Amino acid sequence: MINTNKLILMILLLLITVLSQGISDTRDLPGPYKKWLEQEAVYIISPVEKDVFLKLRSNRERDLFIKAFWKHRDPTPGTDENEFKEEHYRRIEHANQYFGKETPKPGWKTDRGRIYIILGEPNDIQTYDAKIEIYPVETWFYQNIKARGLPPAFQLMFFQDKGHGEYKLYSPINNGPQALLTTFEEDPTDYVAAYEKMKMIEPSLADASLTLIPGEKPVSYGRPNMSSARLLNEIETVPQKLVSDTYARKYLEYKDSVEVEYSTNYIGNSSLVKTKKDSNGVNFIQYVMEPQRLSVDNYQDKYYTTLELYGTVTDMQDRLIYQFEKKIPLEFSETQISRIKNRPFNVMDVFPIIPGRFKISVLMKNITSKEFTSLERTVFIPGPENPIQMTSLMLAFEMKKDKAEINLIRPFHIRDYQLYPPVNRLFVKDGLLVTAFQIHGLDDADGNIYKLKYQFLKKGSPPIEFTKDITEYPERPLFTEKISLKNFTPDHYKLRVSLFNGQTEAVSSEEEFDISHSESIPRPWYYFLRLTEEEDPAFSYTLGLQYFRSGRLEKALPKLKNAYENKNGSEEIAINLARIYIAAENYKPVTSLLSPYIDSEMPLKQPTYFLLALSYNKLGEFEEAVRIYKKAISAYNSSPELLNPMGECLLQLGKKKEALETWEKSLKINPDQPEIKKKIKTLNNK
Repeated sequence: MINTNKLILMILLLLITVLSQGISDTRDLPGPYKKWLEQEAVYIISPVEKDVFLKLRSNRERDLFIKAFWKHRDPTPGTDENEFKEEHYRRIEHANQYFGKETPKPGWKTDRGRIYIILGEPNDIQTYDAKIEIYPVETWFYQNIKARGLPPAFQLMFFQDKGHGEYKLYSPINNGPQALLTTFEEDPTDYVAAYEKMKMIEPSLADASLTLIPGEKPVSYGRPNMSSARLLNEIETVPQKLVSDTYARKYLEYKDSVEVEYSTNYIGNSSLVKTKKDSNGVNFIQYVMEPQRLSVDNYQDKYYTTLELYGTVTDMQDRLIYQFEKKIPLEFSETQISRIKNRPFNVMDVFPIIPGRFKISVLMKNITSKEFTSLERTVFIPGPENPIQMTSLMLAFEMKKDKAEINLIRPFHIRDYQLYPPVNRLFVKDGLLVTAFQIHGLDDADGNIYKLKYQFLKKGSPPIEFTKDITEYPERPLFTEKISLKNFTPDHYKLRVSLFNGQTEAVSSEEEFDISHSESIPRPWYYFLRLTEEEDPAFSYTLGLQYFRSGRLEKALPKLKNAYENKNGSEEIAINLARIYIAAENYKPVTSLLSPYIDSEMPLKQPTYFLLALSYNKLGEFEEAVRIYKKAISAYNSSPELLNPMGECLLQLGKKKEALETWEKSLKINPDQPEIKKKIKTLNNK
């Protein structure tokens, strides 16, 4: 039997889970949102959009989602009117006015209402209601509906089953011509007999009863075609193909991360994430993002905007390993805009990374248009336990000899070459495909037994392949190839590059790409973000923090020590170095590291006080700890985080009255501290 406390705990946990996940049943939605989901948008919302809407936790979030829902269907987003939304509600009103007369249902709920809302006004309507032998029938003819999966012309039939009630959507397979006849004494499954009888009564209706696609011949005489069933299924999914529902997933994912004015303005992008390693053995993530559009503002003859990048790297336990923020101010002249307006815009960036498996997320915001887009990837960086390491395979349409400036790290720049990768992985026929990658850990003494195998794989065709000895690559560990595509037909391919040691495959990497039928493609213009580390080419500080946050203290300590020495005593680096010592319970180095900052006249960061006072406290140097806590309070005002440990130190020094006063002051700031209340009570009772 479950006791009362356990039952209450279970209910609370269930409530927390429900609140965090949103609403799973539309019955729990507030009235207006339930109506919007179940009536107004019911035929045009995709399963993904509906799932996202039910996961929203507040009316504000639902309002913003509905705004985004209509915005992503607006055919003219630059105007005040949303023609799609206006037409949709006109169709609902029309359906309610004309299609609910024969039934208690509202018109939008009937079959004719549903089809009218999805497809709109038919090009022509024919009615058959004057013949005794046939139940009332309507045929709606549609032509040139601009929707994927629908034929150029088709007709839909609605009939009154048994001659009364609402008009139901007719299916040649599920109903058959026999369902349209008022008297049919033969076998109800005999399509041929029903068709022949219908042909004598109404020849034009007879053909339509077997196929909804005019001019299509039945597979066998008097038998309906499956194409009509496929047509009816396609019609139901037409609204879901109007827009990509990616925006809905991104809204759910980023609604708490981006400002309100951005949250409804997700735009798509193409992106690419690759790895490389420099001569110091530092691994880098390099990525390129191509937003669906680049919106700019203009003043006089200048066009401008600012892009903001927010990046995070988390490990597979969702610990934050690295984060960054970058701003990209862009300004163009009239001439530049006219030259680049029909070309994609690409942002290239690069940052160092430690070995491991990570989730990469980059959020790009356009300050001018309040639009945002994002990329998410999982990457693996091999560590020293992998003797032979191969970086990810990069494909480019161009590679230029371009020696980098000293102490400058550029994205997609390896050795003395700048690569230009197409994010859509699209190449032109008869063009050039450049491959580039690195292989580390090769023993040159055994170079003659290592070979590289290139395989171009296309579905349904034998692979195109060639093999080369690694000694043919004088710039190794960099391996590059310029491959002519003249012998490749336009299609989808996968390139697999494998390193063989004799007959054994050691490592491999692969990438997919397409060859276009076009002879030329507008190539993007690139904005390169660069890294400069003049005094610290090994990126010790960034890598040290990443090691620390991933829990690898033994790796983090030498990196941060090196960074501290190279950065001339940076307080920020000192703070993080102190955190590593404290995590290892090594407090003495913290006092010598941070104490020189305390007597400085410059304003200090709060963690400097806190970490130094904590270390003195742990070392039993309570007078010094109290001195530092008082300095911190003077600089940053009182807080329980400072007052409570200071009270402990005062108590250790035998200053009972001062300890009590300190804790009582802490309680005034935050009364909800049962442990502090307990300590005060204990002291007062002594």
